[in-house]
Amino acid sequence: MAALNTTLTSLVLATSLLISHTPAHAATTLPVNVMQASSVEGITEYRLPNGFKVLLMPDNSQATITVNMVYMAGSKHENIGQTGYAHLLEHMLCKGSKNYPQIANQLSNRGVRWNAFTHLDHTNYIAYFDANEADLDWVLGMEADRMQNAQVLQSELDTEMTVVRNELEMREVSPSEILNKRLLAVAFDWHGYGHSTGGEKSDIAKVDIEQLRQLYHTYYRPDNAVLVVAGKFDAAHALEVIARKFSHLATPKTALPVIPTIEPAQLGERQVIVRRKSSYNVTMLAYHKPSALHPDHAALKVAGGMLSSGREQRNKDNEIILTNFAPSFSMQGNAEAGLAVFTTDSYAGTPSDENAKGLIKIIEGFGQQNLSQDELDFVKSQYVNNFSRLMNDAEKMGTMLSEYIALGDWRLLFVEKDRIAKLTTVQVQNAARRYFVRENRTVGVLLSDEKSPDSSIPPAPPLSDVMKNFSHVNEYALVSDFNASVANIQKQTRRLKIGNLDVALLSKPSRGQAVSVDLALHWGDEQSLFAKRWLERMTDQTMLHGSGPFSKEALEAEREKSHIRGGLTQFTTDRAHLKQALQLMVMSLKEPRFAQAQTIIEKEKRKWFGERGNPVQMGMDEMARHFNAYPDGDIRAQETAQQIISELNAIKPADLLEFHKQFYGASNGHLAIVGDFDVDEAATILRQQFAGWESKAPFQLAHTSIIERLPLNTFIPTPGKDNGYFMGRLDLAISQNDPDYAALEVANYLIGGMTAESRLGLRVRQKEGWSYHVRSRIEAQANDPAASWQIIATAASANVDKLKVAILEELRAVESGGFRPEELAKAKQALGRLTQQQRADDSRLASLWNGVLHQGKDFTLYTQREAAIQNLTLEQLNQACRKYLQPGLWSIVTTGDPKKMNQKP
Repeated sequence: MAALNTTLTSLVLATSLLISHTPAHAATTLPVNVMQASSVEGITEYRLPNGFKVLLMPDNSQATITVNMVYMAGSKHENIGQTGYAHLLEHMLCKGSKNYPQIANQLSNRGVRWNAFTHLDHTNYIAYFDANEADLDWVLGMEADRMQNAQVLQSELDTEMTVVRNELEMREVSPSEILNKRLLAVAFDWHGYGHSTGGEKSDIAKVDIEQLRQLYHTYYRPDNAVLVVAGKFDAAHALEVIARKFSHLATPKTALPVIPTIEPAQLGERQVIVRRKSSYNVTMLAYHKPSALHPDHAALKVAGGMLSSGREQRNKDNEIILTNFAPSFSMQGNAEAGLAVFTTDSYAGTPSDENAKGLIKIIEGFGQQNLSQDELDFVKSQYVNNFSRLMNDAEKMGTMLSEYIALGDWRLLFVEKDRIAKLTTVQVQNAARRYFVRENRTVGVLLSDEKSPDSSIPPAPPLSDVMKNFSHVNEYALVSDFNASVANIQKQTRRLKIGNLDVALLSKPSRGQAVSVDLALHWGDEQSLFAKRWLERMTDQTMLHGSGPFSKEALEAEREKSHIRGGLTQFTTDRAHLKQALQLMVMSLKEPRFAQAQTIIEKEKRKWFGERGNPVQMGMDEMARHFNAYPDGDIRAQETAQQIISELNAIKPADLLEFHKQFYGASNGHLAIVGDFDVDEAATILRQQFAGWESKAPFQLAHTSIIERLPLNTFIPTPGKDNGYFMGRLDLAISQNDPDYAALEVANYLIGGMTAESRLGLRVRQKEGWSYHVRSRIEAQANDPAASWQIIATAASANVDKLKVAILEELRAVESGGFRPEELAKAKQALGRLTQQQRADDSRLASLWNGVLHQGKDFTLYTQREAAIQNLTLEQLNQACRKYLQPGLWSIVTTGDPKKMNQKP
């Protein structure tokens, strides 16, 4: 028995000429409940009530009978960790069933030749024997019993598993088999065609008998099987026996599993190289091709046949193409999109890419060759002859039908025959040009290498061995509870003025004696910083790429020694290393090296070049152009990706050094430290580090305002992008300190801030099932009346228009009908918990302190904001929605693939 890769390059191919064949008569009197279906060329299909299908091909010119039982259960139906199960089950089913023990022995004792094969799409069990009714009746009875009464015993599995494993090891001797296994794994990302029918030895070695039985009970059933009987037999007698043996078999109530996986487009060439001891090299070129149901499949089969024929080929100028290559050709995987594979070998020692380059040139140039009608007719005549021989050989036909049965209908053999007969040279070359291309190619090369080292990975040791000598001394002591209320945080925090820095130091217990640091420095104004936004950002990025006496690598090592995690001015460390961490931070700010400035600038430019094609960035660019209220270069201007690239292009490394000299300093800023540390010691360190470091550019806050604009409504085509986006934005003249802002925070939370349970989440994700991600947010300045309310949602391109309609409907529903009391209660509870969680996180708490320091206030500001939310009434909430929401004034940008906009997802 063998596990074989399915190939449709077998002998069977055809013409449109009707082959002369004298059909044997179908059964004239049908058994009860047996229905005759279609009949083609002497092959007649019958169906039983339980879904079982039968193909009878009686031919009195034969001396034998072929019985072929086909199950649509191949290696593609295996789950992760179960590779090779379909093949192993095939072996087990030759052991015995309830009423037919030792099936293999009984078949051999009767003089029956038998075999079984597992393919990607199906498994078939074949018996050949001299024509006689006794053996026919016995084989049919055995197949019926094997379908539902196979024993699949653990005792037999224990012995057969090693047999199967030995079969795999035997195949590992073949260089072609070795390479093909790796080629499949590289060519397929997701589909079950990506693993060989033999499976992985580790899966076979640890096979689970219950999972094997589950595979059997799932797929070995009347409605998933087709029985073929061909040769010299009486159709009426055979049908009567089949009806008697199979009609009583029950079809499970559960439906057959459906495999939804569709392998995505490859989008670029791939390569796998295998090195091992071998007497020759092997080269394989695999191209993804459509299912055998697709019309192009026949054209690719002809193209592959011509390329592997070894016959003379001519280029578009009618010149003979000289080549030493005549590769073999096969199709792997047919019921679904699979591979067209070309294989050739060469002497060991041949340059690794010589064969591959030669094959690529021939195969991918085939579509441009001068393909003559005579050459195509010659190939068709070969198919005619092969098909004729097949029709006259019941044994081969009985077996060959398996591949077409696995496609869904055995008559596809004749459909393919007609398709090939009607092919034109243009169709063959069009198919070659479409599929035999670089983006669709996977190259596999096996190189003979006598010195290839053992690259196997050692197995994981038993967990018990790893843990048997485990001992540990606790380093992280339990910490006492901390009251994270606003009042207690305000009380426990020491406020200092260190130079011109406003400082908040909160010493509190933390696990591992962790400390969080958050520093913000301010300099310049809208005039001095004009056209310097990205110059400032690039300068900031250089700080961690070397400073003082340290190179980039040395600075990284010093930060590791100081237990620093995070960025330059926002990071965590621990009590023992806070002093070193603060010293490194200030040194990096004061003494950057700028040695890698050009590298940093180029890296940033590459990032923004890539972002230009991102649909989200394209939408943001459109919004920036629409809402921008300031001239180019203003630090408040809203920029597009291209404008950012232009700014970066103008920056030179020397500019960063000059910016640092003119602007950096601690003349204005604020610092918060939260965690387990000594406040007095920290204050001393800060005074030492920041003393005398002044900025030459006085800080003046640039105030922000908005400009009322007519709403934008635009679509951005993104061809080739399956996913589409909805982006909505509404600018409002309101600040965080406005009495209505608390109502808008709650409204935003209920509309789209709480994701799945929000109004938008319930509609477009849970009810309609269109969007994985939908979110709204509102951002406002602390004091300036400038806020932006935004919504972003994703959907398949086909659903973007419906998504847009639904979002606007939900906004109008909120505007007109408002929220319900239970929604407000839920929002108050959730937002209250969120603020408590933020105050319990030291890094977030340091950031919160910096926020109020920047406004010149203390932590009690958060008491006022939290109270505004908790005291909000339903009338205030809904009145604010009626006043500000205004669905008709939202600017909207959508993106998607125009070709898919009107398609079903």
